[in-house]
Amino acid sequence: MPMFLGSSIFRSGPPDEGLRAQHENLQQQIPLMYLLMTINVVFLSVVMHRQVSVAMSLGAPIALLVLAGARAVLWVRRRGTEPSISQIRHQFRGTIAMAGVLSVMFGGWALMLFSAADPSRSTAVALYVFVGSISCAYCLQSLSRAAHLVLLFGAAPVTVRMLISGDLYLIGVGLTFVIVAGLIVLTLESTRKAFEEILRSRVEMGELVSALQSSQEHHRYSVELNPQIPWIADANGLIVELSSRWSAYTGIPLKQALGTGWTRAVHSDDLPALMVLANEVLASGNANLAGARYRLAAADGSYRWFRMRGNPRHDADGSIIGWYGNVEDIDEQVKAESALRESEERYRLASRATKDIIWDWSPLTGRIQWAGDFESVLGYREAAQETSINWWMNHVHPEDLPDMLALYGRVLENQQDSWSHEHRFLGADGTYRNVFSRGYAIRNDTGTAIRAIGAMSDITLAKQAEDKLRWAAYHDALTDLANRKQAADELERALEKAAAASRSVGVVLVDVDSFKAINDTLGHAAGDAVLKTVARRLQANAPAGATVARLGGDEFAIILPDLSEEDASAATVKALLDGVGEALRIEESVMDVSLSAGAALWPRDGAIAEEVMKCADLALYVAKSEGSGGIRGFNPAMRDRVDDRNRMLRDAREALQDDRVVPFYQPKIALASGQVVGFEALLRWHHHRSGLQPPGAIAAAFQDSSLSTHLTDRMLDRVLADTAGWLDKGHSFGRIAINGSPADFRRDDFAERILTRCHETGVSPSLLELEVTETVLLDRLADSVERTFRTLRSEGVSIALDDFGTGYASLTHLQQFPVNVLKIDRSFISKLDGTNGPDRAIVQGVIDIARRMKIETVAEGIETEVQACDLLELGCDVGQGFLFSRAIAADRVPIFLALESNRDRINFSRKTA
Repeated sequence: MPMFLGSSIFRSGPPDEGLRAQHENLQQQIPLMYLLMTINVVFLSVVMHRQVSVAMSLGAPIALLVLAGARAVLWVRRRGTEPSISQIRHQFRGTIAMAGVLSVMFGGWALMLFSAADPSRSTAVALYVFVGSISCAYCLQSLSRAAHLVLLFGAAPVTVRMLISGDLYLIGVGLTFVIVAGLIVLTLESTRKAFEEILRSRVEMGELVSALQSSQEHHRYSVELNPQIPWIADANGLIVELSSRWSAYTGIPLKQALGTGWTRAVHSDDLPALMVLANEVLASGNANLAGARYRLAAADGSYRWFRMRGNPRHDADGSIIGWYGNVEDIDEQVKAESALRESEERYRLASRATKDIIWDWSPLTGRIQWAGDFESVLGYREAAQETSINWWMNHVHPEDLPDMLALYGRVLENQQDSWSHEHRFLGADGTYRNVFSRGYAIRNDTGTAIRAIGAMSDITLAKQAEDKLRWAAYHDALTDLANRKQAADELERALEKAAAASRSVGVVLVDVDSFKAINDTLGHAAGDAVLKTVARRLQANAPAGATVARLGGDEFAIILPDLSEEDASAATVKALLDGVGEALRIEESVMDVSLSAGAALWPRDGAIAEEVMKCADLALYVAKSEGSGGIRGFNPAMRDRVDDRNRMLRDAREALQDDRVVPFYQPKIALASGQVVGFEALLRWHHHRSGLQPPGAIAAAFQDSSLSTHLTDRMLDRVLADTAGWLDKGHSFGRIAINGSPADFRRDDFAERILTRCHETGVSPSLLELEVTETVLLDRLADSVERTFRTLRSEGVSIALDDFGTGYASLTHLQQFPVNVLKIDRSFISKLDGTNGPDRAIVQGVIDIARRMKIETVAEGIETEVQACDLLELGCDVGQGFLFSRAIAADRVPIFLALESNRDRINFSRKTA
């Protein structure tokens, strides 16, 4: 510690303690110093007042006495106060300064007195001065610099005067003063050191006491806050000291727990083994008590698991003189271990059921233990024993090994504790199995992985199923072609590449004509066979790099990337379809099918993939609408046709929703008698702006299966309602003919729909006639059509074949299907002019066939009497056309019937002019 102004006697230890010790000593000594100075000044003044002037004998002493008295009073008043360190330093500075001032004044006054004194008194003056200075210096020994100033300025002037006086006696006295002063300085230094040592010892003792108190306090808090229960035993293992926590937990007083009393709290099942272990430890001196686990009874009677730890204390000879240890609550740990064992056991049992393989790896030894059905899963018997981690890694697929090594590297580097990953493992049979491994690392206090436990599952079958699902997500299961999603992806990729190379991409959509008829007539197995053959042939015809996809149903797509303008031609599409539909072997027969195709080109027909697909679809629609086997490339005018079709469908839906579909009735007249024998119900619908419209205005709706069926049902409802109304009014009107479409027969419930409505309205089925076109017979719906016809005929419904002669119906069809009426198409009737032309011969042939098969004939589109006369002459039974009446609304039918009943019958027998 640095000295304060060079005068601190406390050179080591805390600086504040040294300063306070100096201050306390000065508080005791300085008043005494000023008292001694006062005595010296008074005596010198009295002794010398006759030999010196008044100023010398009274003035100087009074000044000294005033200063000394003031300082003495100041220091007396400071007693009992506790100044701060800064105040002590300030007081020390003042004391040193005042010591110098008073010493100079006293030394100068003493020198003048010494010089003025007669020889008999000079020695006495010198003695007073020297004794006074020495006594003051002793009083200031705690502040050595002040003491030195007193000796220097107080005694030195007179001493020097004697040494230079030339008087041997005075010189001797001066030398004595110098020697004594030196001894005094040495004594002061020795006293200072002794005082410093005493203070240092006192400070060190205080520090030791403080440290001891702190240690005791720390120990007390540690014991109180520590959840463990510390104990001390003698050399024989008898408890001599125990933490208060023992009583707090067990309820047993500490005095009763000393010695062996603590064993009263040990569970009876655990005590024997614990005592055996304790005796072994005492006998051997082995300090390993860490494994001593037992249950202690709590004050409430419950038990918790504890662990005892202990170490011996040895004397200088190595003999055990005592034991120190603690008892630690490990109940939660024991429960966790028990739960872990149960969990591991459950998992081990579960692994047997699921064939999971459990592994336990020690990163410290590099060994790994296997459990579970390793041999049956992967075929390695040696895994029943432990293997090295390298054995595992050597069986990992080379492509999977880097990722796996990186993963376990992160585990060892404490970057992750749990993980799961898939890899391929080489089985004993030489094939790789897909396995899923998951694990968890256990670390010590430093974070080092000391154990890793996990499980490995064989997921080969799951991966195969996943691969199949992934394949199925992008492929068609029936044909193995790409599906709609993959086709869309391939088209997008083709457009990107073509854009970069300034090339074109072609899209061709292909549809199997009349495919539904194949399914309906030959069965779905035959339809599937057709699709697979078409797919295989399209794939064979497609150029390299092309994608052939099945979009759904009987629709295929061919994506042609990297096309030039020259390649984008009808010839390219024809080459794709060449031979695809020819000579398809279906079961035991061979058949041809026709394919329709629509093509579009990017970027000519559309800027994005979706637009190109739409354009190809429009082209396909137009191709199919123009007949089977058509191939059309897209042109903008097709959008108008599609718009017209969409408008028709929209108008039909709105007409159905708004109940704007109504039947109009055209009468059928017996040519021989002119009598009304029935009506044909013809569909009309009201447009919200254009008024009444014919069915041709919504022709596209009859090609839509759903809309066509709904329109038929609506007509049935309205016709039967009108018929019931006429019957209620007593009108006689013959049969009402209604039209059926191919869509009605595809549902295979057409007969039931008609008969159910007849039953609900009370109209006899015998009042109805069902008209169908030849296309129904040719639509490969034979079974459904025949069943419908026979069901309806059995209930009295008449069956009429409409537009006969315009299609491909044959006599075989007339024999196969129970037809009652043949309707001769208006295209033949309109050409009858009374002459024997070819059309007359055709009509004659139809009538003759019908007559021989006992089928009634009805001629459509009769507009002139000449036509009516010809038909009657040819033997036609019934006529229908503008000659008799246009189609009329339901409310006009009764009026028409009344007028016809009152009008003379028309005689169509030919008359000569």
